[in-house]
Amino acid sequence: MWRKLLSTALLVGALAACTEFKDITCVTDADCVSNGVCEVIDGQGYCRKKPDVTEPDQCTPACQAYEACTTEGCKPRFSALKIKEPANGASLNGGSISIVAELTEQYATSAEWPALVFTAIRGGGGPAGSVPAPTRNGNTYTALWTVPNLDEQITVTAAYPEANLRDTVTVDVDTLAPTLTISFSNPPTRAPGSQGVQAEQRDQTPGYEGAFRRDEPVTVTVSSNDETVTKAELTVIGIGAGGAPGRAEPVVTVDLQPRTSCPSGQPVCGEKIVDLSVPEMSDFRGAMRFQASGQDRAGNSGTSAEAQLRVTRWKWAFEADGKIEGTPALGNLGLIYFGTNSGVRKGKAFGVDWMGGKKWTFDFDATPPPVPADNSGDVTGSLAVGALNGNEEYVYVAARGLSNSWLYALRSNGTEKSKCSYTGSIDISSAIAVGIVGGLETAVTIYNSSPQARIIRIRPDAPAGTECFETAASSIPRGISGAVALKDQNVFYGTADAMLTSYDISTDTNTARSGWPQSLATSARSLAVVADSIYGSVSDSGNPATGNIFKVSINGGNTAPVYPVAGASRVFNFAIGNGEVAYFGAESTASKDFYSLQLGASASATMIGSAVGTLRGAPVVGRNGNLYTVNTDGYVRAWAPSSPTPLWRVDLAQGAGDANISPTLDCLRSTSAEANSRLGVLYVAAEATLHAFIVDSPGMDPAAPWPKYQHDARNTGNPATPITNCQQ
Repeated sequence: MWRKLLSTALLVGALAACTEFKDITCVTDADCVSNGVCEVIDGQGYCRKKPDVTEPDQCTPACQAYEACTTEGCKPRFSALKIKEPANGASLNGGSISIVAELTEQYATSAEWPALVFTAIRGGGGPAGSVPAPTRNGNTYTALWTVPNLDEQITVTAAYPEANLRDTVTVDVDTLAPTLTISFSNPPTRAPGSQGVQAEQRDQTPGYEGAFRRDEPVTVTVSSNDETVTKAELTVIGIGAGGAPGRAEPVVTVDLQPRTSCPSGQPVCGEKIVDLSVPEMSDFRGAMRFQASGQDRAGNSGTSAEAQLRVTRWKWAFEADGKIEGTPALGNLGLIYFGTNSGVRKGKAFGVDWMGGKKWTFDFDATPPPVPADNSGDVTGSLAVGALNGNEEYVYVAARGLSNSWLYALRSNGTEKSKCSYTGSIDISSAIAVGIVGGLETAVTIYNSSPQARIIRIRPDAPAGTECFETAASSIPRGISGAVALKDQNVFYGTADAMLTSYDISTDTNTARSGWPQSLATSARSLAVVADSIYGSVSDSGNPATGNIFKVSINGGNTAPVYPVAGASRVFNFAIGNGEVAYFGAESTASKDFYSLQLGASASATMIGSAVGTLRGAPVVGRNGNLYTVNTDGYVRAWAPSSPTPLWRVDLAQGAGDANISPTLDCLRSTSAEANSRLGVLYVAAEATLHAFIVDSPGMDPAAPWPKYQHDARNTGNPATPITNCQQ
């Protein structure tokens, strides 16, 4: 009875002490000061003084282990259990993770602290690894949880079951590296070849029929099986020499997002457009390598398998219906013009666009009766193109028939503007030079009739009846199937009797200019005009030990050899690059090598490459200094002047023949507003096929005084013509 009366008195005293917390409302004990508790009266919580702890034997019945004996009887000893680590929603990537919980003691006693139970449970109810019994330091409990290899949500619980106290957090356990995959867009559709109509756009090398081209972009898709991967780092490795892995490009970031269209149903993917003109490509064709890496939200890293993308420099190959025996001429707006030799006087002139599609043909055997049947002809030399006038340009082509020859001016749509006809026994036509003479665009070539040679020229815009001019006399030396150069009104050409001569075509005189002709060791094949000098190469097609490169003033005078200064070496053709450096193939009875030579200096020639074969055509000097050659065995090579090893090589699989075929170079043209400024297109004729290859030079070097056969892309043989037609 006494104890009951004492307890009642203590309770009344405690309630009276509420005056210390007057008007302080609360929801939990934590809302009150340290010595207060939250008491609910009529549905509202009010703070009041916490009862004092007494000896355990003062409470009847005895308190439970999780209770404290107070002046108001048994009270819960602990008020809260809270997990401090890991945080709710945390991402865990494996290893050993500390589970830390804090047990808040509301009534401090000297009793032992209880043991807590920590668990980690998977979504299906099974354990997510084992959690050992925690250790205690004060009111903090810690257990070291070994996280298993999972990728799912786990519920972590700390519990004091007897006191009905517990706390849970949900964490994302992700110990598995994400899987990343790479896929590519399909290359553009390639047009199949049709003789005389459409170039074959597919690389015919097995495995490369569906390859991307160097000038094309590819869309690279990076996908992941882990939706928490938001970014991937994409690495592109170019093509090194011989197809080996080349230089790695700077890493680019690909953003990954959830999409229903991701490949193979992957939850996230992203795309990046890669310009294939950027990575290294030190071969004609090969495989670029792509690899992606990324991290999931937990920090696990994954890397894709290496994906290879085949890339080729092949653009197209146009099969004509006759041999192509001259360097193609490139129009101001990108059309490619060339002629064919059928061998039976039924050749054609072609206009082809930069995608290899025929725009037109001009058939020299198509003139209907009553014109004589021999108004047909073959084209055995290079065409030339005049200046652009609005959207019009004239294409100049010489055709040879059985007993007649013609010099045509065709419009850029393939129709005839004007024609000059000449009768007599036929010989091979020379190249055509183009310039402004007497205020009119004039094309000039050498026509070898019998018994006399003629310097013939056509002026398409001259008054009717005055378009054709010729200078004819038995005293005019016959020309060879070689270069014709024009400076101002003066024409230069090599003769069949081993001379170089010059005439003023602004007059009709059949007498050579003062100081001309000049004797040479043998026939002059190639000419270049640099400032006030003429450079030329001479060669004997039957004797590799006869020939050289010479120099002579445009005003005539003695010729002086510049290579070799003493002795002889056959040189068929050459080009002159920036700084007046000549590039050429030189032959002796023992070797066929590729050289460079600083003109106007006493320097010796420097060998670029050895055993290159016969370079009958002139090299081409690209805008970035790269050089391009084709030998008579049909091997096309790209060179850096400082390296003895070609950058790449491709076999045309057919001999280039004995014609004076030189490659030519254009910028990369496109129907889009801007073409790729890093690339160009090399055009190479061999037998009856014109090839187009993507190269790493955006046209010819504009600083080069004579970068190719007949000087420029239009084949004008005139130093006044701009080197390149590229709009850059």
